[in-house]
Parts: sequence; C-alpha cells; structure tokens
Amino acid sequence: MRFFGAMVIATSMLQASPLVANTDKPATQRQCSVVNGVIECVSQLNISPEERGQSLYNQSTQHGPLLGYGSPGYKDSQSSFVAVITDAEGREKHREVRVKYLETAAAGNKRLLIFDKPLDLKRHALLTVSYPKKKDEHWAYNPENRQVKRLLSNNAATPFSGSEFNFEDLSSQDLAKYDYRFEREDKLNGIPIRVVSRFPKDENSAYERLETWIDAQTFLIQKIDYYDREGELLKTLTASDYQLYADKYWRANTINIKNHQSGNSTQLTWSNYQFDTGLTEKDFTLASLRNAH
Repeated sequence: MRFFGAMVIATSMLQASPLVANTDKPATQRQCSVVNGVIECVSQLNISPEERGQSLYNQSTQHGPLLGYGSPGYKDSQSSFVAVITDAEGREKHREVRVKYLETAAAGNKRLLIFDKPLDLKRHALLTVSYPKKKDEHWAYNPENRQVKRLLSNNAATPFSGSEFNFEDLSSQDLAKYDYRFEREDKLNGIPIRVVSRFPKDENSAYERLETWIDAQTFLIQKIDYYDREGELLKTLTASDYQLYADKYWRANTINIKNHQSGNSTQLTWSNYQFDTGLTEKDFTLASLRNAH
C-alpha cells in the first residue's frame, strides 16, 4: 500500500499581525506575545536554556501549525495541498490531498488525509489520532481492497508516499513529547531568530534533535534542521508565504523540505483553508475512513 510515505497584562486588537513586541532583548527581559488577542509576558530572569527553549517553542505553536496541529480554539478545519516530490535526478511526482482536522476530540485530536490525485491513489486515506504524551495512532485505507490497516508505531521513520516527510513529521508535535534547549540568537535572511533544539523522547524517533528557527518578533517558525540519530544533518524544512486566515490563524502556504543525504526534496503548497466547518467525531471513525471521498 503506497502512502504519502504567564501573565496577562493587557488586551490588544493586533490580530492582523503576529508582531507583538521587540523580543530582540537580553534573556533577562520579559518576553511577550499575542495569543488570541491578549498580550502574554513571561519573565526571562534566571530562566534556564531548557525553560527558555520550551517557552519559545510553546509561543510559536500559538500562531499556527506547519502540518495541521496547533492554534487551539478553532474546533475543526479543512484545507488542501499539492505535493511535488522531486528526486535527486529532477524527476517529479505530484499528489493532491485534502485535509480534515478535529480539535480536542474526546479520544485525541484527529486528522484525515484524503488523496484526490494521481488516479491510482484516489480515495487512499490516512486517519491520525494524536495524543499529548503517548504515541499517535495511524490508520490507512486502501480502496482497492477496502481494507483498513493500523500502521505500527515503530515505523515513525517510514517515508509517506515517497516524500521526504515521514510519519513522525506528520504526527502531533505536542510539548510533552520533546525536551528543549535554547541554543542561540541568530539571523535568517536578515530576520532576528531564536534557535531552539527539540529532543524527541520517543526511542523510535528518526531524529537526535530538531533545530527549530523561530522568528524573534512574530514567533512564526521559519526553518527546522533535522539531525539523524548519529547527529548528522539529515534534512531542512523551510516555511514561507505566511498568511492570516479568519483574522487569527497564521499558516505557511508553502513548505519545502530538502534531504541533504539523498538529494530528494518535497514541496507542499497549501490552499482552501476553512475553520469551524462543523466536523464532528463521526467524520473521523474507521467507518468514515472507508467512505472517505
């Protein structure tokens, strides 16, 4: 089966921009961000690199996810993306996928990916149930034999439909699943950056760490460097073309990931974002997976 292998100090109306404060300050200053229109500040006095790293990453998740998780409060969403998968010789494969997401479901947040193109993958689908601490569950549907198969949790490093994204990349990025460390202040394309390393707690993770580059002013993630279990740079993800949806949800409309060891790459171009569309638990059952269309 082939698959795409804390303190509140003021209120603000600045929802049209994630820029909330000049955080290009020493670590002994308070760091502020806007979360759902409210300015929140956290003191950086005597904070450890681990605590600062977790605080920075937590603030980054409030604005919007890269791959479908984050920005709590929207209940459910729908979107779609086109994936262009390019190998080291320049050959391309294309995928068109729709995404449905349900937040704060009783049994864990849920996401459903449904393939529309190419025709040989049409109606193939993947259901993911995410949990804050334990491993996510992945269920795959093959319309050719109408079988639903649960994917093994130790296959996190398996590529998803030949792309440079694996199942671990598509799983939830909950805070409790990582340890953190603030690394340094840097710049990327002239933009002040805070670099935070995330260390997966899962012993089956494909990564030793994920070096996450966060815009120091907007808290939007700009880049992630993935290091393999030997500590070698494996691949780099870049996020661009951020756009504000529904006046409060930031999304990167373009995501590129480059595998430095194989030379392969994948680009996702997102569109058709909708929020609070009325999806319910019944849209994310194994029965609905079989009837995905």
